[in-house]
Amino acid sequence: MRIQQDSPDQERSIEGTVAEIVFRNQENGYTVLTLNDNNDTTVVGTLPFLSPGELIRFNGRWTSHPDYGRQFTAEGYEYLTPQTEMAIEHYLSGGLISGVGPVLARRLVARFGLDTLQVLQNNPDLAAHVKGISRSKAVKIADQLREKKDFQDLVLFLYPLGIGTGKALRIFRKYGTESIQSISENPYRLADDIFGIGFLTADRLARQLGLNPKSVQRIKSGLRFVLTQAANQGHTYLPETVWIQQTEKLLQTEMDRPQLIEDCLAGDPTMKRIQIKPGDRRGVLTALLRSEKQSAMQLKILLRTPPLVYAQLCNLQQAADAVEDSSAKRNLTLSSEQRDGLILALRESVSILTGGPGTGKTTILRLLCDCMESQSARILLAAPTGRAARRLSESTGRPAQTLHRLLNLQYVPDNDPFMPYSACSDQPLEADLVIVDEASMIDVFLFDSLIQSIRPGCRLLLVGDADQLPSVGAGDVLRDLIDSGQVPTARLTRVYRQAEESLIIQNAHRINQGLWPQLDQTKDSSFLFIAKENAETIADAVARLIEKILPETYGLDPLQDVFVLTPTRKGSSGTHALNQRLQRSLLPPQANREGLTAHGCFFGLADRVMQTRNNYELVSRSGHDQETGVFNGEIGTVIAVDQASESLQVCFDDDRIVTYDRASLDDLELAYAMTVHKSQGSEYSVVILAVAPGPPQLLTRNLLYTAITRARDKLFLVAPKRVIEQMLANRSSLNRWTFLAELLQTDFGS
Repeated sequence: MRIQQDSPDQERSIEGTVAEIVFRNQENGYTVLTLNDNNDTTVVGTLPFLSPGELIRFNGRWTSHPDYGRQFTAEGYEYLTPQTEMAIEHYLSGGLISGVGPVLARRLVARFGLDTLQVLQNNPDLAAHVKGISRSKAVKIADQLREKKDFQDLVLFLYPLGIGTGKALRIFRKYGTESIQSISENPYRLADDIFGIGFLTADRLARQLGLNPKSVQRIKSGLRFVLTQAANQGHTYLPETVWIQQTEKLLQTEMDRPQLIEDCLAGDPTMKRIQIKPGDRRGVLTALLRSEKQSAMQLKILLRTPPLVYAQLCNLQQAADAVEDSSAKRNLTLSSEQRDGLILALRESVSILTGGPGTGKTTILRLLCDCMESQSARILLAAPTGRAARRLSESTGRPAQTLHRLLNLQYVPDNDPFMPYSACSDQPLEADLVIVDEASMIDVFLFDSLIQSIRPGCRLLLVGDADQLPSVGAGDVLRDLIDSGQVPTARLTRVYRQAEESLIIQNAHRINQGLWPQLDQTKDSSFLFIAKENAETIADAVARLIEKILPETYGLDPLQDVFVLTPTRKGSSGTHALNQRLQRSLLPPQANREGLTAHGCFFGLADRVMQTRNNYELVSRSGHDQETGVFNGEIGTVIAVDQASESLQVCFDDDRIVTYDRASLDDLELAYAMTVHKSQGSEYSVVILAVAPGPPQLLTRNLLYTAITRARDKLFLVAPKRVIEQMLANRSSLNRWTFLAELLQTDFGS
């Protein structure tokens, strides 16, 4: 083996003959192999087509594995042609080509000599004259060699452009032998077709390939990228002026021809420009507009159709009588707000129940279920996340599930990337009442799937706190439904006696009104404020709480009982830095714990981890049941590590177990600290809220309110007093551009 000498941490190249494939993941091509040298050098990386006997030059870096020691992580490679007949014979007989063993390899080399590989690849008819090779076998051999060469050519083409073998394999599986031609003609298609490659990478490729910066391809891709980024920020459209301005800024070029946008949009089904009225033109991704229009149309149908089961409750007096009966059976006295909210849910086909913590939403849900069950109604309860569904089940005493499971949503590879799932059945839910909690978390795609599954005549109750942060995905569904004025809504405002005893709930309502929280700084207080002035001292205070105060003073287990929330990922008190620090505090050093390192992060046994994106291909199992899909924000614990296959198992909060291979580890991050957005729908016994100075768009009142309402028993607010005052005054949480309210108020939706 030959090694190019470089300084540590710099890119290196090594050459050697593959001795053994130790492990290969057939799905993603991740490979562990050894080289035939004195050191038995281990090489790891996305190396899907390499076989024993091949002479390879690898480009990459030396890394250190906690268990297996020094190994070479390959980021690119190229085949080196064997230079002697003996080398060619060894190359062919090493298992490289299916159906070619030592005897046949010897015959081929004896017949064609140094030209053997060229003949096999380019002239299968000639190879078929050798004893033991039929024409069909010769064609298969040629296909195998060409596939290996085509992938090698693609790797060599992409590597200087900064794209490694992992993404190269995704590209090759998408475009096959036409990969290089497809990329050369239009590198921007990578941003649409290949996960992990966005517009900025495609644009860099285009510049390196010398494409015209004012080409229609580039501007079209830029227009779509801006709309996609807007959707990632929650918008379902952009005003045309904003759309164009942001695209020009991105491309650093003026779109100076009036016809240019029309040329870019012509024949592109993924986006369009629409005019609502004179002077009001908007850019929109087609998938988003379609979902909002479909859900608005179906919702109008549901609103027009009276409930079919227990239909007599549409009568106000009969509904009121049913409420009195059910509350009497539970020995409850309802407030007028609660009574009106329950009557509304009984009388209307679709209704909304909204209110802050401690306002009695759970009481209404229990009584609503009692009323409907007395008539043998079929009831389904659901929430957007596993944690929220479990809370709903515990509070109502009835089974609840996630919306994805309720709707039986399955991954469809060819679907729009914004909505990669669809229901397995077109049949509506077999239910007379569907209750969905934490409705503020529902984005437009999930709402569309939900609303299409409700048959006319079934009651649908959406429950949520409209003052919390909106969904992570596009849209502002709950607020749009309320603001439209078309969906009957009950708003609960009164805080009840038991809830009033909680300083957390009291202060949540004070914060929602813009008032400074009431403080009780005694040890047993449920709400404590720790004033720290900057990110560094805030991080130190969080670490001290976790390492010393909570376990020693309060007898809490930080691994089980405590979650740290923060508005941001960046900085000393952001999630990334805090997770690294808290991991070192809570668990033994990496060397003493089995684990794997991915994207610069160590994941070991007992680590608390979070799924960071919706992955509809991951398979989970629970007992004998198996399903696909793990969703953004789900939290679990690492329970097993397999060093040989470079995989680990995570047990999530609902007892599902998921195996993560090397490629899917990119979906995970540590979860000792998480952003407030990621905590939506969850409730934790103890919360440490760390808020450092930062940009105003992050530090808003409703973010503070959402964070406070995640804590059940105790909350530690660690922040500068002035920053909390700024948040209380800042009501400018990002207003989202959405269609849904307009669609419900007009005929535009039809």
